[in-house]
Amino acid sequence: MSDPRRSESTRWDVQGLRAFAVLAVVLYHLWPNRLPGGFVGVDVFFVVSGYLITGHLLREQLRSGRIALGAFWARRAKRLLPGAFLTLAATGVAVLLVVPSTLWGQYGRELIAASVYVQNWQLASDSVDYLASDNQPSPFQHFWSLSVEEQFYIALPVLLVALAALLRRARTLSPVTTARVLLGAVVVLSLVWSIVETRTAPGVAYFSTATRAWEFALGGLASTVALPRPVTTVARSVRTGGAWLGVAGLVASLWVVTPATPFPGSAAILPVTSAALVVLLGARSGLERLGRLAPVAFVGRTSYAVYLWHWPAIVLLPLVTGHALGTRDKVAVLVGALLLAAVTTRFVEEPLRFSRRMRTLRPRRVALLGALATVVVVGIGAATLGALEVQQVQAAAYQRSLERGDVPCFGAAARIGSAEPCADPRLADVRVPAPAAAGTDDANLPACWSNTTADFNVCSFGPRTGARAHLAAIGDSHNNALISAYRAIAERNHWRIDVAGHVGCYLTTAQQQAPSVAYTEACEGWKRAAIAWIGDHPDLDALVVTHAATKSPVIVPEGSTNEQTVVDGLVGAWRTAVDAGVPVIAIRDNPVTGAGTLDCLARMSGPTTDACDTPRSVATAPYDGTEDAVRAVGDRARAIDLTDSYCTATTCPAVVGGVVVHRDPTHVTGTFARTLAPYLGADLERALASLAR
Repeated sequence: MSDPRRSESTRWDVQGLRAFAVLAVVLYHLWPNRLPGGFVGVDVFFVVSGYLITGHLLREQLRSGRIALGAFWARRAKRLLPGAFLTLAATGVAVLLVVPSTLWGQYGRELIAASVYVQNWQLASDSVDYLASDNQPSPFQHFWSLSVEEQFYIALPVLLVALAALLRRARTLSPVTTARVLLGAVVVLSLVWSIVETRTAPGVAYFSTATRAWEFALGGLASTVALPRPVTTVARSVRTGGAWLGVAGLVASLWVVTPATPFPGSAAILPVTSAALVVLLGARSGLERLGRLAPVAFVGRTSYAVYLWHWPAIVLLPLVTGHALGTRDKVAVLVGALLLAAVTTRFVEEPLRFSRRMRTLRPRRVALLGALATVVVVGIGAATLGALEVQQVQAAAYQRSLERGDVPCFGAAARIGSAEPCADPRLADVRVPAPAAAGTDDANLPACWSNTTADFNVCSFGPRTGARAHLAAIGDSHNNALISAYRAIAERNHWRIDVAGHVGCYLTTAQQQAPSVAYTEACEGWKRAAIAWIGDHPDLDALVVTHAATKSPVIVPEGSTNEQTVVDGLVGAWRTAVDAGVPVIAIRDNPVTGAGTLDCLARMSGPTTDACDTPRSVATAPYDGTEDAVRAVGDRARAIDLTDSYCTATTCPAVVGGVVVHRDPTHVTGTFARTLAPYLGADLERALASLAR
């Protein structure tokens, strides 16, 4: 396979660096336990891109006195878009063919985000969105790093042109000095911000352009250093030693940095500075001989296409085979990615990039072709979302007709855990909401919800005045997942029910595990606000509490156990309410289900079977401490257990009375919660009556 780029000016050490970077990423994705820090290969790519692009721009600026932005972006488009759009289009079609409709919404949005190179911000947004925290990796997720690169390609030349224009009158700084000032400032500011944000918002920090900019800038700084050709043995030894020191740092980072390491932050300094050493000192060293080796040169040349193709295969192949990737599958993915990369590079990327016709295309024509290709790929994503919307509209219409009609066994009314369950043959093949729509079947309201802040937001259902009873339901997302039930109970019983929830945070004096310091501070502040609010409402007839047993676990002090810490934390928080004259009614956490339950249901046709169900012993295994804490508080607390509405004696079905129970592994759908209202309402009435005695 001839290489049209092969010339004496090729930096073979950089080609070797590309090969190292892509193999590190691919092997990490396939065998993460064997190469725990392989994801730093992305950071190596950032340094290489910064080095090459900055050097190119400065040479143009020194040669002609200006940077032709249109021509530069046209060259970038010809280099990057053909392979990227081919991968996106092929993967988008594969999604429609082999992926369960439950994933079409997430995958369609990410396909569109990848097409316009904002995938990193889509993932950053999802990282702080609790409702998206259970998203599965999509086959387009790897475009986050390409999005960061594309944003760099847009920002750097614009900043260089703008800064040159500002300093043109002064004529005191050369383009190289100007670039050094700009890039040096970016290195300092971005690195500091990366360290701060990795500590406070690690999910955003990982994908943010602002936290990664310094990696490109450091590579760019290396391109501004013109080292003389070493002529003495000492000079050659220093250059070679420095380059191999960079290699040693890169290899070490594959094991020193792990998925448990807060990243990027200060941990990124090792791989980034090591890569910068290689690009700065690797020319005319032994690394060039290594980079010239045929296998290394091949992987370096096709590295972009290898990166494009390997990840969709990793995500989609298990959906085709129905099982997790085994060793043979992983080897097949590796070989297949290399073969696809070779074909894409040889027959798509390089012909379009190096052909005489493409070289003579004006930037405007390139922009037009790029826009048309973007429209086509975005259209595939839109088609995915459109097909999902049709399913959701049809399922919603059917669901409304069921709720209006006489279907006595609908949802929790099936009473599957009772001695006399209710079965309606008309519901045998009913599954509402549609599995593809179940993930968004959430009745939670912004007015009732605090997301990553300490704000205590409260919404009310039922009459403001003259209510027969006044209750407050306070907890985490499992509390607010019952909002449709609380609303129905308030309206039916003429009660007032105030609801307040916080992402991953509930009433406990124990400290909960959290992804960041800021998250912990927000949770603790919300708890204090909740206790103060309860103290300001002594008219409450009861405080209703529930919490997830599987999310945000407590931190266990030395000498204690998880169970004891859970109970002590609940008791400590509840007693503040009891001491204020407000009794507590605690609802045991709902059973959980498997991560693939909705996908399983999406594949099901005809009557509902038990193929997607979860054994009761598994679904109810998480310890939430409700009963033990109620006993510890004493006669001013009551417990409610709705497990029999979800489960039989042995099984917790995925569908109960024609209703899909869970919208994700731990949260119930708003539809099922609404069918719980008569039974939860009756339990609350009994608890209030017993507390009044």
